[in-house]
Amino acid sequence: MVQASTVEKRFIFNKCPKAQRFVSDDQGQVLGFNKLDNGNNIVYTKDLEGVEVAIEHCLDGTKIFHMEKDSKGLPAMHEFKPDGTEMIYLFTETKALEKTIELKNNGDKVTYWFSPVGDVISHEQRQKGGMLFRMKTKLAESMIYLKVDGEAECFGTEKQLAHIKKVFKQYLDGLV
Repeated sequence: MVQASTVEKRFIFNKCPKAQRFVSDDQGQVLGFNKLDNGNNIVYTKDLEGVEVAIEHCLDGTKIFHMEKDSKGLPAMHEFKPDGTEMIYLFTETKALEKTIELKNNGDKVTYWFSPVGDVISHEQRQKGGMLFRMKTKLAESMIYLKVDGEAECFGTEKQLAHIKKVFKQYLDGLV
C-alpha cells in the first residue's frame, strides 16, 4: 500500500527545486537539469500554459511527471513504471497527498483516499474477481470483498464496515 508521507517527500514541488544547469532556445524556452542524490535525473520545464513540470528519469526506467498544477489547479504527480503500471498522485492545495490511483497493466484499478489523521480507504476494481473495499486506521483494518456473483465477504469492526458501506453506497447498497 502507498504511504502518504513517502509520496509527499518525493514530490519535487514540496521542496524548492533548484536546477543545476539551464539551456534555452531561440524562442525563450528554458530547460533546467538536476541530478538527485539517488542518481535520478530531473528535467525542469513549463507546459504551454506556463505551469512548471519536472520530469524525473529514474534509474530503473520509471518516469515521474511532477506537476505544479494539474487541470484542476492542484499539484499532481504521474508515475509510469517499466512494468506498465501507472500511478496518479493527487495532492491538496497544501501539497498533502489526498488520493492515489493505481492503474495496473492487467486492467485492475486501485484507488486510495488519505485522511489528514492517517486513515486510508481504498477501492480495488479487479478485472477478474470482483471488488475490494478496505478501510485502515492506526487501530484496525476492515474489508468488504464483493464477489462477481454478488456475494460478499466482510471482516473488521462494525463501525468501519458501516463507514465503508456509507462511502461506497453505490456499490454496496443492499448489503446487510
